[in-house]
Amino acid sequence: MIDNILSHIIFLPLLTALLLGLFRAKITYLKIGAMFSSVATLLLVIWTAYHFDPDGGMQFVKHSPWIQNTGMSYFIGVDYLSLVILLLISLLMPPLYIYMYHEKRKGYWYNMMLLQTGVTGAVLSLDLVLFYLFWETMLLPIFIMIGKYGNGLHQYNSMKIILMTIMGSMSMLFSIMYIGYVYFDTVGIWSFALTDLSTLTFNIKTSIWLTAGFLLAFAIKIPLVGFHTWMAPAYGSSPTPAVVIMSAIMAKLGIYGIWRFGFALFDTVLVYYAPTIIMLALIGLLYYAIRAITEDNLRKMFAYSSGSHLSLIALGLFLTNIYAWSGSLYLIATHALATTGIFIMIGLTYKRFRTVQISALGGIASKAPKFTFFFTFFALSIAGLPGTGGFVAELLIIIGAFKANFWIGVLTATTMLSAMLYIFWMLQRTLFGKANNDSDYEDLSLREVVMLLPLVILLLVTGIMPSLFTPIFEPQLTASLQEIINVIGGLK
Repeated sequence: MIDNILSHIIFLPLLTALLLGLFRAKITYLKIGAMFSSVATLLLVIWTAYHFDPDGGMQFVKHSPWIQNTGMSYFIGVDYLSLVILLLISLLMPPLYIYMYHEKRKGYWYNMMLLQTGVTGAVLSLDLVLFYLFWETMLLPIFIMIGKYGNGLHQYNSMKIILMTIMGSMSMLFSIMYIGYVYFDTVGIWSFALTDLSTLTFNIKTSIWLTAGFLLAFAIKIPLVGFHTWMAPAYGSSPTPAVVIMSAIMAKLGIYGIWRFGFALFDTVLVYYAPTIIMLALIGLLYYAIRAITEDNLRKMFAYSSGSHLSLIALGLFLTNIYAWSGSLYLIATHALATTGIFIMIGLTYKRFRTVQISALGGIASKAPKFTFFFTFFALSIAGLPGTGGFVAELLIIIGAFKANFWIGVLTATTMLSAMLYIFWMLQRTLFGKANNDSDYEDLSLREVVMLLPLVILLLVTGIMPSLFTPIFEPQLTASLQEIINVIGGLK
């Protein structure tokens, strides 16, 4: 059991979906099965986190040959970085299933379980081909959910996101295949294990092209500014569960990919081109914030807000100091919790008013005080409300930015100010003032409060008591950062 616990975490949702599909389960049993698999997976992840050794490096490793004579292996493991995202995935699935309680379309439930297997497998994979397969697996359910269950120009937007993502995925696959071939040419055997491929060295020209292959896939997934044209349309057309997964988890996997594979394989190139990426991230901070201020659609507004904060996470990653790195990892977690909450609230708004246009809303606070509290809390958490985890994370990145360069620090600090600007402007028009909608508006039900309350508690605990979490990842984070600092020292 212990040796295979990560395999159970990855495949339990998929096996549940296959079993229910084999017996053509009724929608009631499908709902029960999905919730059971998510809760069971959460308990397994909590057990893994409880037994995780902060000083132990990669743990619960499973390494078995997969396809003979090709070097492809079933190689998985968990460390401080993958543990954070693994916890996020397992924590966010039960609230999403509670949100989907009244959903009667079976495809919704099957796709969500497949999606959980895809994102979990990607985060735990240490073989590059295995990572690529899970990377592609998580794309298929998103494509189906937007194309079949979305709204507006959902079919066009689903094609756009899949074409852009496939373009990035193919560039990454070419890089993976070339690196595997070089390892075979050098050692005499095939391998795609990260531990083996990270021992290779390439000339600067080759490294640049190989790095670009990975970065294109990750930049589209985040998305960094310039690679973002799919983001707002996809968020606007997607059903709420798909939006939550894209913003809270899949976008974070773009950052994870750079952190895990970029620095392991091409640390010299990434360090050399860090100023360019930092500049791109700073442009993204400001550009996305301006677009959020001018957006009237709630989903699209928070899509741009997510883009701004993901640019902030990427910025912290490339500043390469302990404050920025700690803040980036912490913001990965806290931003995921906050965006899950706010997109669920937007979904609940649409269910009641049949619109997410800010100009069509108003006066909600006088009708629904519980709804107003949760909506306001999650929105302000995204903006870095003091007392929430987002405030701690953004403050650490800002300190790290000032440590790196005064003007970078000044520009980074504008994130909090601009976020407060568009959040308060949105809240004033949406929740307060004159009601623009005459619908009979119901406040949150007990089921909906139970669904949202854990997210509120987690955001408050991560903001008030960050010392409960930082010891888990700080030792390994410091060791990883020291390796990058040594690379920087070697370039000077």
